[in-house]
Amino acid sequence: MTRLLLVAIAIISASVAHATPAPGTATLAAPAEIARIVTESGSWRCTGTSCTGTADSVTSVAVAACTAVAGKAGRVTAFTAGATAFAEPELARCNRHVK
Repeated sequence: MTRLLLVAIAIISASVAHATPAPGTATLAAPAEIARIVTESGSWRCTGTSCTGTADSVTSVAVAACTAVAGKAGRVTAFTAGATAFAEPELARCNRHVK
């Protein structure tokens, strides 16, 4: 019973840790005209061409945050979620709706 409880706690802890948003950064092609952006994973602050906020390190969730930033602040040229930096394919997905 104790072992089962420890396994359950470990699984729950891993799930909670995994779902916690990490610090994120976005570099824009041009200065943002908006100072604050709210995404599903948190709030972002933009100054000039630099935005900081929260983005889950799971790629699909981070792409959603990046897409939200791009949609409101403009083309994203670099994006990180925690220790993960986006490569060109992820950046292309972020910017797919930006004109």
